[in-house]
Amino acid sequence: TLAGVRGRSLGGEVRFEGGMRPPATPGAEAPVQVRAQGVVTAEGLRQASGLGGVSHLARLASGSTPYTVAIGVRRGVAEVQVATSLQGMALALPAPLGKPADAALPVRYENRLTEASAAAGSTAPLRDELMVDLGGVGSARYLRDMSGPAPRVLSGTIALGLAPGESVPMPAAGVAANVHLQQVDVDAWQAAFLPPEPAASAGGAAAPAAAEASPDDTLDYLPQQLAVRAATVTRQGRTLHDVVAGVSRQGTTWRTNVDASELDGYFEYRQGEGAAQGRLYARLSRLTIPQAAVKQVDDMLLGDDSSQPGALPSLDIVVQDFELRGRRLGRIEIEAQNQGAEGSREWLLSKFNLMAPEATFTSSGSWALVPGARGGSGPQRRTVMDFKLDIRDSGELLSRFGMDGVVKRGKGQIAGQVAWNGAPISPDYRSMSGQMHVDVEAGQFLKAEPGIAKLLSVLSLQSLPRRFALDFRDVFSQGFAFDFVRGDVRIERGVATTNNLQMKGVNAAVLMEGSADIEHETQDLHVVVVPEINAMTASLVATAINPVVGLGSFLAQIFLRGPLIQAATQQFHIDGTWDDPRIERVSRRRPAG
Repeated sequence: TLAGVRGRSLGGEVRFEGGMRPPATPGAEAPVQVRAQGVVTAEGLRQASGLGGVSHLARLASGSTPYTVAIGVRRGVAEVQVATSLQGMALALPAPLGKPADAALPVRYENRLTEASAAAGSTAPLRDELMVDLGGVGSARYLRDMSGPAPRVLSGTIALGLAPGESVPMPAAGVAANVHLQQVDVDAWQAAFLPPEPAASAGGAAAPAAAEASPDDTLDYLPQQLAVRAATVTRQGRTLHDVVAGVSRQGTTWRTNVDASELDGYFEYRQGEGAAQGRLYARLSRLTIPQAAVKQVDDMLLGDDSSQPGALPSLDIVVQDFELRGRRLGRIEIEAQNQGAEGSREWLLSKFNLMAPEATFTSSGSWALVPGARGGSGPQRRTVMDFKLDIRDSGELLSRFGMDGVVKRGKGQIAGQVAWNGAPISPDYRSMSGQMHVDVEAGQFLKAEPGIAKLLSVLSLQSLPRRFALDFRDVFSQGFAFDFVRGDVRIERGVATTNNLQMKGVNAAVLMEGSADIEHETQDLHVVVVPEINAMTASLVATAINPVVGLGSFLAQIFLRGPLIQAATQQFHIDGTWDDPRIERVSRRRPAG
C-alpha cells in the first residue's frame, strides 16, 4: 500500500497512492492500482529514457504542465491512463498541434489488454490496445503485440482534423492515417515526427548519444497508408492547392495518387540503396509550374552540394498537359538517369520531348560538372542539349507562347545544339553557346507590334515602309509572305550571329547578317532587300549562302552577274532594342569600274 508517497519524476514533483489488493479468487493474480499526480517539464521529457517518440517530440516543447496517471497490472502488462490539459507547456509543432503555453489542449493516453488477452485463464496472444485522444483535434489507435521484449505494432489508425462522425477503419495490418487540414507543411511534419539522422563522429561512426536519441520503434507508429485533404500542401518551398492525395508505402517504394490545382496523376518513388539514387515514375494528366516556382525547382535540382548535380533520382515522367511559366506546352516526356561516382555525377537526359498540335520538340543531353571550371560558389555544372523542332504551324506555335498575330502558317524544322551553365530547367543566356539550322517554308510575317513580336517583328521588315519612301513599299506593308526562311545561327555567350539568313518571297528576297543579344534583346543587323526582277533574282536565293564566305562575298558575285539587281537592291542597318528597332538606310555603293 502506498500513501502519501512523494518524489520527483520527469522534471517535477509527483505524489503516489494505491497498491495491491487481495485477489477475488484464491490463486488469482493480485490486482494492482496506483494513482499519481504531478508536474512534468519539457526538459524532463527530453531526458527521460523509455518514452520513445514522446522524448523525441519534447525537443519542440517548453514549459511544464500538470498531469494525472492511473496504473494497473494484468498478466504482467502495465495498463496506463494519462490525462493532461497541457496548459503551461508550449508546443512548436505543425498546426493544429502547435500551441502557446497559456492555451489548453486536453490529451488522454490509455493502453489496456484486449478482452481476449485479459480474460481469466486466457491463452490468447498477449495484445493490448493503445489509444491517444487530442481534445477533438486528432486521435490515434494501435493494436500491439506485447509478447516480445518490446511492444510491436500490428495495426493502427491516425485521424487528424476530421469532422465529428468521421473515422478511420482499422486495417488488417499496418497503420492508416486520414488527415483533413487547411495547411500541411510536409517538411515541418517530417522534422517533428521522423527520427533524426544519427550524427557522425570524427571517425565517421554514429555517435552513441545520437543513436539513443533515435528510437527505432517510432517508425512502427507512422502510417503506411495516408489519405490527405488540404487547402495547401507545402514541400521544399513548393506549394500545392486544393489537394486530395492518397499515399502508400511498401518496403522502400512509395506510391501516391494526387489531385491538386497544379497537378493530377500518379507517382511512384523507389528509394535507392547505398550510393545509388532512387527512381521516380510519374504519369500525370496535368502539371503546372508557375513562374514563382521555377527558382524553387531549380534549387531542388541543384541541391546543397556545389560540386555535382543534386541527388536526383532516375526519372520516367509523362505529363499530358504541361504548363511552365504560364505557357501551355502540351505533352512532355522525360527519361533521365543519374550516373557516375560520388563527386563526379552526370545527369543524362535520354529523352526530353514536348508535343503540341503545332510542333514536336525532341531533345537529349546531359547535365554534368565542367572539368576545371569554377563559378562564384564552386565548380560549375553545364547543360548540353541536342534538339530538333519539327514545326507544323509556326503561327499557331508562336501564339501558344503569347505572340499572337506575328506569323501566319509556316512549316519546317529548326535543329542544333545549345549549352549553358546551370540546370536544364533554367537556361542561362549569358553563358549560352551553340549552333542551329533554320529551314521554314510557306508562311507570312504579319503586321504585329514590335513589343509583342520582339525580334520577329524586326525580321518581318514591316518597319521599313513606315520610315522610308521605297519603290517596293507594298512588299512589306501587309507583312512579308515567304516561300522559305533558312540559314545558320551560332550562339556565343548569349549572342546569336548569322551571315547567311535568307528569306524568299513572291516579290522580293531578303538576305541578312549580323547579331542579336538574347539576354539584352538588342540587335545589330545588315539587311539586304532585292525586289524580284527576273529569274536571276530567284536564283539569288535559290543558292544557299556559304556561311564561310558570308553575305558580302555572296552579293559581290551576284552583282557581277546581274548589274540590274544591284541597281534595285536596297540595304539597311538595324540596331537598337527589339521593342524599338532603329533603322538606317545604307547608301548604295557604285559598282567597281
